[in-house]
Amino acid sequence: ESVHCTLKKVKALAATLSHHDGFYYGEHTGEFIEIQALRIHITYAGEGDPVLLIHGAGQNSYTWRHQFEALAERYFVVAVDMIGYGYSDKPDLTYTIEENSEFLLALLNTLRIKQTNIIAMGSGATYALDFMVHYPDRVHRAICIAPGGVTDSMPLPLRLMQSSTFGWLGKALFSERKFNSMISNCMFDQTCLSSQDLSIYYETMDSKESREVLRRGIANFQEDDVLYNLRLLPHEVLFVWGSEDRWRPIADAGLYTAPIENYALYEMRNCGHLPHEEKPDKFNENALYFLRYGLDG
Repeated sequence: ESVHCTLKKVKALAATLSHHDGFYYGEHTGEFIEIQALRIHITYAGEGDPVLLIHGAGQNSYTWRHQFEALAERYFVVAVDMIGYGYSDKPDLTYTIEENSEFLLALLNTLRIKQTNIIAMGSGATYALDFMVHYPDRVHRAICIAPGGVTDSMPLPLRLMQSSTFGWLGKALFSERKFNSMISNCMFDQTCLSSQDLSIYYETMDSKESREVLRRGIANFQEDDVLYNLRLLPHEVLFVWGSEDRWRPIADAGLYTAPIENYALYEMRNCGHLPHEEKPDKFNENALYFLRYGLDG
């Protein structure tokens, strides 16, 4: 049964979990909360200032498994399966940047979190930045890992999903074998993901509904307004990029960093598109430092 959680109740529940329990991801772990009549899957732990973890398109909150426990030693951490992904409901939406941004607002309001830090990945980082532009008082600091949508360097199924004509073909090509190949190939170290990791990722994408959500999210990803409005951001933002990111090369980082006044760009050596998964200890060290001290630390 879905539970409408207040922050007080969530923290009370989280207090019963030891950080030694680690991060367990599944349909029967974490908690389901109700947001506008939709069941949304979250995992939470820790105490202190909030940190919201936001994954990108085609992912789920399992991507934060290496960050969750380390962050929960100092913060109240919420890892969310974004609307349409993971074990969260998949309503009939267009899945635009604006819709995802408004979902983040509804999530924080449901949890009664007045202000949070954010760590976000890929398209999820773009959703977070859009949210920060429109609701600046709700975010303290943000860490954005390789923000943006599909590029010409990404695999064919993802590029096809941008097309209103060939989007169906992109979905049809999205087999488990192809999915595993895509995820592995976006890494610099292709051995860092186990077969179990790949299986957990694909499990929540193995349905017509999940692939249609992905298609809509890619087809309707229009970032021009977000990029234009980044000049308005008052926040401190740490951008993280893998030096060997073939999907979204670090040479393109200026698209997001140039308009922002208060930012730093951290290049993680010998990492691909998911540096927080390839070198989690190094990522966690820098993330914790930035969240605590900001850019002047």
